[in-house]
Amino acid sequence: MAHDSYFREYTSSSERETTQIAKDFADILQIGDVVALKGELGSGKTFFVKKVVEELGFDGYVSSPTFTILNIYEASTYLYHFDFYRLKNVEEIEKIGFFDLLMEEGIFFIEWPEKVEKLLPDEYFEIRIDIVNGTHRKIRIKKIIRNEDVPCQN
Repeated sequence: MAHDSYFREYTSSSERETTQIAKDFADILQIGDVVALKGELGSGKTFFVKKVVEELGFDGYVSSPTFTILNIYEASTYLYHFDFYRLKNVEEIEKIGFFDLLMEEGIFFIEWPEKVEKLLPDEYFEIRIDIVNGTHRKIRIKKIIRNEDVPCQN
């Protein structure tokens, strides 16, 4: 992942606007990127992933992997879509091969990343979708960079 800092904030008043935000975001993604999606139930996390995945070339059915935990879509690269809502602990995440999958070539989308936040790579995108009302969403996209090297000053 070779992105510099990145932060965008939007207020979307329709699915059409959210679709455009997702498509614009898809254009900056690179193989190896991890995208952590936060927001309450029904905020539009899966819809956002669906529109990104479509922009990246997948033309099949995109659904929430709430019960399957993982959906894999083949497009311009493999797209791994995790949903950790139902997982209770890190051991369950390890059992599904999460860490091995992160070594694969592809782009990774994680809904409910709070359960694995400490296990995420040092660089990833965080998307926060908040419900403003029935049709409006506040969408914040930022690049998280942890453990940056700080120059040593003597």
